[in-house]
Amino acid sequence: MDNDFRIMVVDDERIVREAIASHVLWGKYGISVVKTAANAIEALTYLEEYEVDLMLVDIMMPIMNGIELLKIVKSRYADIDFIILSGHAEFKFARDAIQYRAKDYLLKPLNEETLIDTVLRCRDERSKQQFIDTIRQKPVFSKLLSDKPEKYNYSQNVNKVLQIVDDEIANEKLSLKWICSHKLFLNENYLCKIFQKEVKQKFTSYLLERRMLLAMQLLTNDLDVLITDVAQATGFGYNSQYFSSVFKKYTGYTPTEYRKYIKDIKEHKK
Repeated sequence: MDNDFRIMVVDDERIVREAIASHVLWGKYGISVVKTAANAIEALTYLEEYEVDLMLVDIMMPIMNGIELLKIVKSRYADIDFIILSGHAEFKFARDAIQYRAKDYLLKPLNEETLIDTVLRCRDERSKQQFIDTIRQKPVFSKLLSDKPEKYNYSQNVNKVLQIVDDEIANEKLSLKWICSHKLFLNENYLCKIFQKEVKQKFTSYLLERRMLLAMQLLTNDLDVLITDVAQATGFGYNSQYFSSVFKKYTGYTPTEYRKYIKDIKEHKK
């Protein structure tokens, strides 16, 4: 119930309220009619205590019409979406509904299939936007979106380490020990200390971050890239399952989920 898409029906005709609330099997779509209201005052009173995702509102009601209710609700609860219901096929009503960002304008008598499709579209659009907002708020995604690389004044040895990481990132054996043994021929403990002092993080954390950012870039730039190819390119070899596990732990998403959300973002920008 807590994860359901919550809708409220506001209509002065009881038969309409009951038809929408009871005759449609909303539960199988993950939707709940949490409130039916006979007028705008009843609806506004409910909203003072409870949350609603979508309101289906009749345009012609006593006390306050649907457009007036829409204006008030939008000023107080901007995230609530609206579908206007009307028995009047007049352009002015439709124009006013669009002006105040109603999701749709449905004519009575309502067609059940059209009603369900419209509510599901509103639910899916809301879900997609929530995905987009969530992923944009993640620090890892912010780093990916940054066009300007961060620059620091590191010592020569640390700069060499950073360059080796970029050059050898697909190398499964890459580690500070490997770098000391095969590239720089320095004391590992010494290099570990100066790296952590200058970069402000352990080498293992830095390497993981670089690999995950590269994985995100590959998944972002090519929506058809194989997960196995991304795993190999980021130093996980042929162990794509382990790569997926690490990626989810780091980003909060599996590679497949992440790619889907990136696709949603790109489509949202069109």
